[in-house]
Amino acid sequence: MIGDIRRFNRFYTGLIGLLDETLTQSAYTLTEARILFELAQRPGHIVENVGGKAGFLARALRLDIGPAASEIARELHLDPAYVTRILRKFSAAGLVEMRTDPDVPGLLSLTARAMAALAGLQAAADRDLARLTERLGDKEAAELSDMLMRVSRMLKRVAINWPHIRPL
Repeated sequence: MIGDIRRFNRFYTGLIGLLDETLTQSAYTLTEARILFELAQRPGHIVENVGGKAGFLARALRLDIGPAASEIARELHLDPAYVTRILRKFSAAGLVEMRTDPDVPGLLSLTARAMAALAGLQAAADRDLARLTERLGDKEAAELSDMLMRVSRMLKRVAINWPHIRPL
């Protein structure tokens, strides 16, 4: 079974281009695209120390994204330093911004530019998957969908106690 799963993983990752340097021939790697997606799924990540002199320096030097980076890294099982570098890259590119809110000391959120980039990534991925499955008949498409759901349910059930897996 392990060999079967590994063969399928190699086949599928190659088929959909996950091993390419960038995702859907965009400017983003798969990890960067996933972090954009995760940031878009939340109203904002809390940022520490945004007030006063220290907050000004932290904002200017982009040093206060640690809490958000740690949260994302934990959820995606990535190195926090790697996520911090990606968030700093996003900040320099105008994709994320820190905003203050009367109720929350600071939020790290996507800019309109990032939302447009993410929409483009999602549209390209949808087009690729539509092309991949366009030759399936209705019965085959329903069968594939059912198989994917069954595999997801089965692996979610057995992975619930595995600390490295975050069931979706």
